[in-house]
Amino acid sequence: MRKLFIPMAAVLYWSCSTDAELFSENLLEESTNTSPILATQSLAVDEHSATGTSIGTIVATDADNDELSFKIEDGSLINIDEKNGEVTVGEGLVLDFETATSLSFTVSVFDGTDISQQTYNVTINDIDEYMLLEQEQKDTIDYFMYLTLWQSPTHTPLENSSRWQTPMNIYLDGSISTSAKADIENVLEEFNIIFEESSFSLSLVSTEESANAHLYLGETAELENLWADMYEIVHGKTYSGYAMTANNSSVLSNSRIWVSSTSSILLKHELGHALGFGHSDKCESENSFMCSNISQEHDFLELEKEILKLAYSNEMPEGLSEIEIKTYLANKMILGD
Repeated sequence: MRKLFIPMAAVLYWSCSTDAELFSENLLEESTNTSPILATQSLAVDEHSATGTSIGTIVATDADNDELSFKIEDGSLINIDEKNGEVTVGEGLVLDFETATSLSFTVSVFDGTDISQQTYNVTINDIDEYMLLEQEQKDTIDYFMYLTLWQSPTHTPLENSSRWQTPMNIYLDGSISTSAKADIENVLEEFNIIFEESSFSLSLVSTEESANAHLYLGETAELENLWADMYEIVHGKTYSGYAMTANNSSVLSNSRIWVSSTSSILLKHELGHALGFGHSDKCESENSFMCSNISQEHDFLELEKEILKLAYSNEMPEGLSEIEIKTYLANKMILGD
């Protein structure tokens, strides 16, 4: 019996040793995990893209073939699908090329054990905002350019727009009746109602020292001794009023305005020129206040009130070309400013 017992024990010993070694190797294999890897990618999106617009899909790989989940880490207004990694424009995200040409965000990917992170940069593509507008908005911009760039056939067109950067303080030259002064103040108030959201305004001042504009009410012949250069332009012609305003790098200042009567439409027309507006083409049926020939039926058009408001908003820069005006106003309209 002893001769049989010892070999069996030896066999049992070696069998137990082999099982333990295999178990240890299995534990080592199960505790080892490979972190997921996020790919380096180039992303881009058009400015003004709507909420939900796809920016791209974040690519991640995992050597262990674990199920991956994605998350945006920096609280940006970009959304990501946690299962497939698609990145989209989030609600409230404003994409405006003129303000910022790119944005960045950080993505984390989780494989159930490890987290990997990477920051991505998104290029914001510039687009022609004008083409996104409704026809009414396009008409406003077109007419804005027509007036501010003096595109009427009666003028030499300007390359850049111009405007006042300070309030217009008007001194009344010569003797003027109380009623005439009241008529002028009423017209100025109509302009100021349009400009009520702006820091720009028009007002009468009592001294020449405080004035940056002069207004004279009188006959053409009376201009010869007051403003000889203006007299040379208007005498012998059918002018009822005239305005001359200094323009220094598209900034208007030091205006001189002559009117032959206190007709409200004549005052509005010449003040319109002094403010930087040329003649209108809305004359046959619409009766714009900036028509080259005016009558008592003419007045501000609602569209012109909007254009005056836009031209003298606090944010509106001077010296814009036609393309720059189109870009600036289209962008402003899309953003709802």
